[in-house]
Amino acid sequence: MAEGALTVNAVNLKFSTVNEIQEFVWTIMDYNGDTDVVQGRKSVDAKSILGVCSLDMQEHMELRVHNGNFEQLKSKISKFIK
Repeated sequence: MAEGALTVNAVNLKFSTVNEIQEFVWTIMDYNGDTDVVQGRKSVDAKSILGVCSLDMQEHMELRVHNGNFEQLKSKISKFIK
């Protein structure tokens, strides 16, 4: 690995309702690391309800976690992991 390269952890997400997105974002807001939700070429801050709601719930979404305790976060959001 190149010196200074960033490691990004990622999981696939699935939401059925806007309420699930709201619950997910509230959970992510307590996380101290940097997170993004990516869908195709769009990338939004995972801590933004409007950002995540602007994505298509029917399409593939990926949570990318750039730093922090990824395993602990995964256990808190396990119900949204596809």
